[in-house]
Amino acid sequence: MNTQSGNKAAAQGDYSMLRRPQEKEDLELSAEARALLASTEEAARPKEIPALFPRIVNHMAKLWKTPRQMDRYFEDLLTDARGNRKGFPLGILMELSTLKDYYQGKVFPTRRDVWDS
Repeated sequence: MNTQSGNKAAAQGDYSMLRRPQEKEDLELSAEARALLASTEEAARPKEIPALFPRIVNHMAKLWKTPRQMDRYFEDLLTDARGNRKGFPLGILMELSTLKDYYQGKVFPTRRDVWDS
């Protein structure tokens, strides 16, 4: 890809040209992702995300034991920092929010920040 045309597209808000080509892990769940889903409580276990966006669950499986990175990934998924994303369908957003609450409430509940004194 021509870097100049990629930069121009990004400046215009079209990030599709900057995406890397899809790989196998983008298209199907890894063994780690399947194990993560199996270990997640039924009420919090996403159904649509693994089917529609396996790459997201695969990435979560890699970050799951690192709370700071996982929190950042949830934020990246749930907020639009670029200001022009199409966004996820409502069902996906609900699953992400439920999974985030489960993660922060039950998986790694002991978080402290500067406001917790």
